[in-house]
Amino acid sequence: MNRRSFIRISSLAILAAIAGYFLLSFDKVVKRILVKDSEALDLGDDVIDRFIADAKKEYFWDKFSFSKKMFICVQHFLFSLGLKVKYHHKYMQYRSMITGQFLLSTDFFLNKMDTKQKVTYVGFFNPYKTGCSNPFSSLRFTA
Repeated sequence: MNRRSFIRISSLAILAAIAGYFLLSFDKVVKRILVKDSEALDLGDDVIDRFIADAKKEYFWDKFSFSKKMFICVQHFLFSLGLKVKYHHKYMQYRSMITGQFLLSTDFFLNKMDTKQKVTYVGFFNPYKTGCSNPFSSLRFTA
């Protein structure tokens, strides 16, 4: 084995290790995204962990293919370094979809989006299993 082949093989091994780390840590990336996006909220200790576990039970992560999961992981890594590369807007769309699903699974909107109240996890939001709620029922009109 000469020096060039050794460098190529070691470079590929390092890239494979990095890709494997990103692949195996999709749940960790989702947790970091949710922690960052909800840092202004008063969350309980295990709210995000319960959401991720329920999302697995409801097969929510199956709507993201392998390539989308890798894309989210790589884009999150680059975004955390302060880099906005090509297709950053698509990453932000996926990130907003995950955060929106999380917020719908809590009582954040039922508490009129009050950031001072403690946010509790209600259950994984599924519009086909959840009863219909009236968004105007908590508003008080004064004449």
